[in-house]
Amino acid sequence: MAYIHQVPAVERALRILEWIAARPEGVAPAALQARFGFSRTGLFALLNTLKAHGYLEQAGPRGPYRLGPRWWALAAQAHPEQALRELFRAEARGFAESLALLRPAGGEVVVLEAVLGTHPLVGRWAVGDRLPLDGSAPGWIFLAAHRTGPRWGRIRREGIARRRIGGLIEAAAPICPDGRHPAAALAVRLPASRAAPALFEALRAAAARLSLRLGAPAYQPYAAEPEGLSLRRLRSEEIVAFLEGPWIARLIGLRADGRPYAVPVWYLWERPALWIAALPGSRWPGYIRAHPHVTLLIDEPWPPLRRVRVEGRAVPDIFPEGPEGLAARLAARYRLESPPPGLREIFRILPERMEGRRGVIPSADR
Repeated sequence: MAYIHQVPAVERALRILEWIAARPEGVAPAALQARFGFSRTGLFALLNTLKAHGYLEQAGPRGPYRLGPRWWALAAQAHPEQALRELFRAEARGFAESLALLRPAGGEVVVLEAVLGTHPLVGRWAVGDRLPLDGSAPGWIFLAAHRTGPRWGRIRREGIARRRIGGLIEAAAPICPDGRHPAAALAVRLPASRAAPALFEALRAAAARLSLRLGAPAYQPYAAEPEGLSLRRLRSEEIVAFLEGPWIARLIGLRADGRPYAVPVWYLWERPALWIAALPGSRWPGYIRAHPHVTLLIDEPWPPLRRVRVEGRAVPDIFPEGPEGLAARLAARYRLESPPPGLREIFRILPERMEGRRGVIPSADR
């Protein structure tokens, strides 16, 4: 006999989760409201509750909603291999280079899933391909866990393995469902001419997201040695490389009445300036016009815990490629389903002061 007593709020939450699960690219709140006819207040109450408990996550400010790490952690407990493959497919969307998911198998690594890049000239992976552990960047990811020497220490510190094959670069990052021990590798192949630091940052960030969605409490591959977390300043070239990664910044400044504010923003680093743009309805452009001196804080949530602080004056400006060009660049940088609409208030920040640090443990000689 069917149980007739149901909780409407739970039923609505389950319908939302099921509909988003069928759309791994993410769903905008407006689409959810149109689909289910919920009131705006009720819809956002459900979304915020699911987001607070980790069952949903949002791709940036006002971005689409996707299934969150708590959902994937439950799925991974029941069907670990299927969850890993589905997460990889969702992560691969929007990646311009050829991407592969690999697992160790004896003395080799085998390609479980592969997505071809969108560039005319790309490196290729094929599902079922087997590569030697000793002769491939994905294989090095697993060997680094127990080998000693400069190469292996560098892989453990950086969380990235790189290998040159003729005119191609092969790079891989560890996927660690427990946060520490590599169980799979996320790998990319591309012409060496396109092997920019931003790509390696994006690859490592993607591997970290996969690990966290599979249940990792934190992303710390190889249980990094204490010296890997020693507190030190970032060199100027390290700051530049870090800013090219797909991080979300916090914009901090003063309102017109002098009260502080802090809002998350997407940014684009085009040396020597950073560019930010307001989504329709944002209030912070008015704050900037009243107090143009701002601070951007950008950090990563896993070791080596790099963070950069940028101080400067934000001025309204015209992006060289226009608003549509900036929207397209942001969509590619943050791998959004579509360019953010309505970017009409654009600001350029020329850094007056820029400093960065990594780690948390003071060195013994300091």
